[in-house]
Amino acid sequence: MKKYPAYLMLLAGIVAANSLSGVPVALAAPANVSATQNNTTANRTLASLPTISLQSGVSVRLTDIQLSARNTSGVLTYTLTYTNKTSNPYKLVNSFSRAYTSQNGFVKGVPVPEDKDRITIAAGSSQAITYYVRVQNQNAVAASKIAMYGWDFNSSSYEKKLGTFTIPASYSAAIPSGQSKKVTVSGTPLKLQTQQLQIVNFNGKRYARLTVNLTHLGSGVLSSLPYTAYLQSAGGASYELALDQTSRKLDIQPGETSSVNYVAAIPDSLQASKLVMQITQTNNAADGKSDATANTTSLELPVASFKLPATSASSLTVPIAKSRKLTIDGTTIDTQLRAASMSTSGDKAAWTLQFRLKNTGNKTIILPAYETSIRSSEGYTFPITTKAFSSLTLKPLEEKLVQLSAEVPLQLKQQQLQLQLIEPAATAAQDSNTSGAQATETARTGTSIILPTAFYMIPYQQEQRQSIQTEYTFDNNYGSFGATVESVQRLPWTTDDIVVTKLRLRNAGASSVDLPALGGWMKTQNNRISRSIQLIPENNDSSLGAGESRVYYAVAHFDTGIDMDQLKLELAPAADSSSDNAGKTTSSTLDSSNPFLSLTLGQPDSAVARIARGASFHIQTNGKKAEIKERRTITYGENSQKIVYTELDMKNEEKRSSASSRLVAYYKTKDNEYYEATVVQPEQTIGPDGKSLINVSAKLPASVSTADLTLVIGEGITDGKMAATGTAPTGYINATELTLRPQPAPVATSASSEMDLFPYRFAINGATGTLNQGEDTIAINMTYSLSKDNTYTMGTYGHTLVLQWVDQNGRIQEKSFTPGTDLTIGKSIPYSLSLTSNTYKTSTGGNFTINVYDEFQGERILLGTQSYSIDYAAIIIPPTSSSQGNGNTPSSGGTGNGSGSGSGSGSGSDKGNDNNPSNGSQAGK
Repeated sequence: MKKYPAYLMLLAGIVAANSLSGVPVALAAPANVSATQNNTTANRTLASLPTISLQSGVSVRLTDIQLSARNTSGVLTYTLTYTNKTSNPYKLVNSFSRAYTSQNGFVKGVPVPEDKDRITIAAGSSQAITYYVRVQNQNAVAASKIAMYGWDFNSSSYEKKLGTFTIPASYSAAIPSGQSKKVTVSGTPLKLQTQQLQIVNFNGKRYARLTVNLTHLGSGVLSSLPYTAYLQSAGGASYELALDQTSRKLDIQPGETSSVNYVAAIPDSLQASKLVMQITQTNNAADGKSDATANTTSLELPVASFKLPATSASSLTVPIAKSRKLTIDGTTIDTQLRAASMSTSGDKAAWTLQFRLKNTGNKTIILPAYETSIRSSEGYTFPITTKAFSSLTLKPLEEKLVQLSAEVPLQLKQQQLQLQLIEPAATAAQDSNTSGAQATETARTGTSIILPTAFYMIPYQQEQRQSIQTEYTFDNNYGSFGATVESVQRLPWTTDDIVVTKLRLRNAGASSVDLPALGGWMKTQNNRISRSIQLIPENNDSSLGAGESRVYYAVAHFDTGIDMDQLKLELAPAADSSSDNAGKTTSSTLDSSNPFLSLTLGQPDSAVARIARGASFHIQTNGKKAEIKERRTITYGENSQKIVYTELDMKNEEKRSSASSRLVAYYKTKDNEYYEATVVQPEQTIGPDGKSLINVSAKLPASVSTADLTLVIGEGITDGKMAATGTAPTGYINATELTLRPQPAPVATSASSEMDLFPYRFAINGATGTLNQGEDTIAINMTYSLSKDNTYTMGTYGHTLVLQWVDQNGRIQEKSFTPGTDLTIGKSIPYSLSLTSNTYKTSTGGNFTINVYDEFQGERILLGTQSYSIDYAAIIIPPTSSSQGNGNTPSSGGTGNGSGSGSGSGSGSDKGNDNNPSNGSQAGK
């Protein structure tokens, strides 16, 4: 009869010996790995294996087996399900198991951390326990064995084999493609199902891209994955799967299903069939020592594996006009290359692409900073420089359009280009969702996987020129609009040209939109020459109701000799609400990555609306409506140069006082020569129906004929708004060509008649000169009348009235007057002056002439002339005594044949050789 206490002591020694043999029996923190769909449900491929009886009423089944192989080492796990049908607990110490593999023989299994403290099977219950063993050079579990042992102290080894589970040669631990599996990793319950496998060839390398549906079955937000994923080939090769850029920021709510994307670099020789995805959990395993000398090693346990579907027949190529759905952090983004146009630029094709993105999910998403490029069928790649994807955020159901531009050599096939959307470069070590092993390897190699997201076929279409008065409809990030180019004019501007595009923008959407502050560029010669524009809205209301329109004027400066073929207008919103000190949106503040509108305009027209002789035209600008017509056009001077002078009559057509438009003008000859004109107009506001007098003038060569002159008139602008009168404009809009009626210089009339110096009229009522015998001074006395037409408000007058006195010897004296200032408005106002010359001492009378001139910028027009007599007063000599004695009657002195008087004196300049002008004054002043 055996002594059982001795047997028990021997059993304890065996357990201790096994512990010292290097087989771990104590592990660090539990790994919490459950690798079966249900711990009481056997894998269908293992269900046919018979159970093994451990003792009466206690049996065990093999319900799962997994292998994690990395290079030459790995870990094999197997799950045993114990069933206790007795009324007493079954102690697990009464049996143990060993795993057999072809390369490692039999190795005793050790409970995984989760199960290491389970030592009994309760009466009337079943319990699954998972064990692991380390293996070498093993890449499959088929034909492996799990042997069960009990204690037999009559045996020399004190153990006996109770039975063996032999794994079928056809066994696969992987879940069939299309099926899901529930797993619990580190206490987090998940459900996984593989969705799609793609093989991508990019930049001379080969990549596998895998999409997995993940359902979060636990509580709390899942922001990182508790497992590592691998791609395994049929031959046992293993490649770690990294989360791609679209899945690196997880935010999965409890109960939510999200698509997770993986990518791995694979060799060209790898067969894409019979691939498997395996997930593992890494733990720290202790060596069993309880003191401070205990060591820990990394233990990577297999959790589950999944057969992958066949590689997707569809590539990353997106056909023309088709959309591609991208999944980014579990949110679906609908993408499409919406439009493309091409224009030639020398030996390059200039492409403009419009790319659409729409968030069809229910949460806000920040898109990856995608890189974009154009790839030709010949294999050349041309990067696109853009900041459009920098921190691009899409709210639920929000849609945005991104404009991309690039140049491609014309020698390549333009009909077979692709837009490449590339994931941004980011190392896995920077990703909190990347496993430690993967991050370490990436940090060591300093490399990262960069993959294309999609290839969008680019439709080949030459850029179409926008026809005048034809609406072009388009969409952008602000809504749907219609754009109509009403005119494109090329006009003179000092030594340059300006191009003025009148654009009508219509809200084609169903609701009101708030238009952004806009700026932009005009480009010509195939985009080689670009100029910033001034954009002047017809009104400053930023809101545009459904169906409403607004007019904009885009003005850009170009050198005179530039060819304007293929003129293009591009508008973009301000990058922020800031502007320069003048309030102008400059090109440097524009968000070029968020274009508002791009139009190809074609050649601008130098012709503008022409107004017939004598007809008027109307300014239609809000708040500045007015009627303008020519009053007269005359020419001053005829020698080396002449001055063309035009008076314009402007009538205010507003219902209240308003500031007039600041006019800009150029004289145009029949040979299309332009001469910049000076415009003088009043700065004060004009009342309803009030009139203002505008003076326009320019110096022309004497050889230029004025018979066919026209006047190009526009409304001045500055700093993106209408220029105020009195300010210097930087361009003009709404140009009109007014056909002029040049008049000859007026025929000089009698100075006593009213002479026109509009708005003044001047006449000399009368004049006389008085010369006393022997004196060198003639006293001139005259009266004049001056009136003004006060119907007009005017600016600086610019004209002077010149009075010229010419004596009978041709000597000239003159004086300049400013009407209304130097000459008083009124009737029969006296004025006197004196003429001085030594020759007058011997003169006995005669006459003098008064000439009246209109002088403008140094040139004169004779308005009137008239001669007046000089009264001569001789000195009477008293008779002497001798003459009385002779009986002669003494003679009396006499006067000349005229008379005159004056109460003051004037001053003049003597153009004779010996004249000495004297001072005089005007009575009544």
